[in-house]
Amino acid sequence: MNIIVQKYGGTSVESKQKLELICNKIISCVNKNQNLVVIVSAQGKTTDELLKKANEYSKTKDNRSLDLLLSTGELQTVALLSMMLIDKGYKAIGLTGEQAGIITDSNFGNATIKSIYTNNIINYLNSGNIVVVAGFQAVDRFRTYYYTRSRWK
Repeated sequence: MNIIVQKYGGTSVESKQKLELICNKIISCVNKNQNLVVIVSAQGKTTDELLKKANEYSKTKDNRSLDLLLSTGELQTVALLSMMLIDKGYKAIGLTGEQAGIITDSNFGNATIKSIYTNNIINYLNSGNIVVVAGFQAVDRFRTYYYTRSRWK
């Protein structure tokens, strides 16, 4: 199976208008019968805002809790983009890092991807879905959430 993977970072997903442009690019690929996996980051300054909030609420540098908090930014984008694609008449499924099968080491705040179990992604693609995956997100072998880059300041 040939799979196209597209990655969209913070500024490219920061508004509804920019997500509309991404929808158009995705639809163009799907209309060419391409299997598509889309990786998205948090919108605009969401990660920076979550980091600021973490620093306002707590002085404890607990990377595990921070990873959990930061993962919510990507989840918002995944849900919004998936809903927009569905509104346009396309099958789309949003996945967390865990649902996408992304496994990391156990290094909170700066985890490294160790493996990706692609069964879920392939099954959704085979069912005609556009697969939208949360970027910078994974779990370790103990099913603990990790953010795959260090962002604590």
